[in-house]
Amino acid sequence: MAKTVRYKTLECKQNDKVFYISVLPNSVLKSVCFVARRDEDAEKGFQRTLNESRAKDIARYLDELKGTIPSALILSAQDTARFAFDSGKGEISFQTATNSFMVLDGQHRLFGLLKATKEYVIPVVIFNKLNTTQEVNLFIDINTTQKGVPTTLLLDIKNLSGTETKKEERQRQLFDRLNRESIMAGLLSPSKSKVGKITRVSFNQSTNDIFESGFFLDKDNDTIYKGVRNYLEAAEKIFKRSKSEKAKLTNATFFRALFAIFHEAVDKALREHGDLKVESFINVMEPVSRLNFDSYTGTGNATFNKVVSDMRKELNEYERRYNLLNGGDLF
Repeated sequence: MAKTVRYKTLECKQNDKVFYISVLPNSVLKSVCFVARRDEDAEKGFQRTLNESRAKDIARYLDELKGTIPSALILSAQDTARFAFDSGKGEISFQTATNSFMVLDGQHRLFGLLKATKEYVIPVVIFNKLNTTQEVNLFIDINTTQKGVPTTLLLDIKNLSGTETKKEERQRQLFDRLNRESIMAGLLSPSKSKVGKITRVSFNQSTNDIFESGFFLDKDNDTIYKGVRNYLEAAEKIFKRSKSEKAKLTNATFFRALFAIFHEAVDKALREHGDLKVESFINVMEPVSRLNFDSYTGTGNATFNKVVSDMRKELNEYERRYNLLNGGDLF
C-alpha cells in the first residue's frame, strides 16, 4: 500500500528549470521507479534494454567489493507520486506508488542497487511536471551533450587506480612500446579516439588472445613485443602489396582481423621457417595480399567476420596448394 514519505532536499534552478537533489534508499526506489524501454513500448519508450549481467556486476561491486556509487540517478516524478516540495522545511514528499518515478538516467545503477543484498542510499536528481516530450528531450540531452568519460581514457588511467589486471598491465606495456618503437609508432592513441589511430580499447580487444593462448602464452614481455612488432611490420608490407587504398594498419577492422589470424601466422612461420622474423611472416602471409581490401564496407561484426574468413581462407589455400605438390610436380 502506498504511503507518504519525506526526505531532506535541495532545490536547484538552472535557466528557469527546477530540479531537486536528495538521497533515497534502494528499498524506496524499488517500489516507485520504472523504466520506459523502447522494446516494450514503441510509442513512449526510449531507454535501451537492460543488461542483466551489468546490473549483477554493479550489485557484486557494492556487496562484495565494498564499492561506492556517488553519481546520481535522474528521475521524473509522475502524477501518481503526488510530488511536493516544502521550501520552509527543505524537504520533498511523495507517495510510494508503483511506477511513480520514471528513470531518465542510471537504469543499470538502479537495478544494480535493487539486486544488491544490502540497504544502500544513493543521490537522486528529481524533475517534476515534465511531459513526455520534455522527458525524451532530457534523456537525449543527457546521452549526447552530457557525454561520459571515454572508455579508452578510463582504460588508460586504470593503472593509476590500482585496479588494472595483470593482462591489462602487459597489454598497456606492449601498446606503449609499440607506440614508440615499431611500424605503429605514433599511430596508437592511448587516451582518446582519433581518426587514423588505433585506440587502447581496440588494441586490447585485438590482442587478448596473445596473452591467453598460443605460442606466446608463457613468454616474457620482451619476446611478445618482438613477435608482435615483426608481425605488424610484415602486415604493413602485405597491405601495400595488395594495392588497396583501405588496407592500413590504422583501420580498426583490419587491425582486429590481423590478430584474429595471428596464432595461425605464428604457427606457420615457426613450422616453415623456424623463426618469427619479418621475412618469415611475409612469406606465410603473402597470399593475403591477393585480397581486395577496398571491397569491404562497414565496421560491424559482419564485415569483421568476412575479413577474417577471407584472410584465413587464403592462408589455408596457400598451405593446401603446397601440400598437394609431389616429386612429379616439382621436377
